[in-house]
Amino acid sequence: MKWRCEHCGKPHERNDPPCDNCGHSEFEKAVVPMAPEAEDEDASTTYAWICTECGNDHPKHTPPCDRCGNATLERRELSYDEDEIVEEMLEDSSGRTPSADVSYLDVLDAKLVLLFLGVAALVAYLALGFLGIVQIPGISPTPPVPGNATAADGLVFADVESAYVDELNARRSEQGYGNLTLDENLDAAATAYNQQRVRRDYGEIDSASEDRARSEIGDVCGDATPVLVTFPPDLQLGEEGMEFETERELARLLAEPGTNTREPLVEAERKLTGVDVHVAPDGVLYVTQIVC
Repeated sequence: MKWRCEHCGKPHERNDPPCDNCGHSEFEKAVVPMAPEAEDEDASTTYAWICTECGNDHPKHTPPCDRCGNATLERRELSYDEDEIVEEMLEDSSGRTPSADVSYLDVLDAKLVLLFLGVAALVAYLALGFLGIVQIPGISPTPPVPGNATAADGLVFADVESAYVDELNARRSEQGYGNLTLDENLDAAATAYNQQRVRRDYGEIDSASEDRARSEIGDVCGDATPVLVTFPPDLQLGEEGMEFETERELARLLAEPGTNTREPLVEAERKLTGVDVHVAPDGVLYVTQIVC
């Protein structure tokens, strides 16, 4: 049992006055009053013992006050204002709350910002590619081929191509060979390569590749090797070139021996063919044929 001075309240282990703090000659038993337990009291409520003189709080009832020496402590429920506590924690020496001055840019990582900017630039670039404003291989729409792929000077090129194959078959018949038959795949292959020739000669690409033509041919030719025949672009239509009244007239000229650079078109083993006729912006005629 502990003792305390009746005058100043200082605790003592034994009842051996006088008090070594104030010199008082009488001690009393230091009985710690226990607060009654309330049945409906919230278990989460926090209490402290508050000095009635200076307001200093103590976790236990251990008078006197360790700040002012007052012997009376009062049990009180503690309440906290969370917003006020957070504000005090964030408040700097100038009295301002730093969080009020912090922007999103201050908390973003520099690498993350660069990543976002890179993704945004990529999306914008792809969007421009889809719109055709910039050319992205495989994404941007293919720009139109210079010139005209269907007609010029009143001549329909599809009719010219058919008439040309008829004239070529007439030459083959004279030599006892079978007719060539127009094939859609070979037509597409001839068109692809012929248009690349036009793009190359008019500055849109560096060279004409046979890759797309090969992909269009597929396995149509079987074991036979397809032969690509290009006509020299020395025939010009329009006011500065030759004039033809009918598609057949132009077809006969194209089928004449020596018009193309090679003569595999009348070889006996040839069976399928594809032809494309295209006129450039200045009227120059481009003709490409594939046989197998």
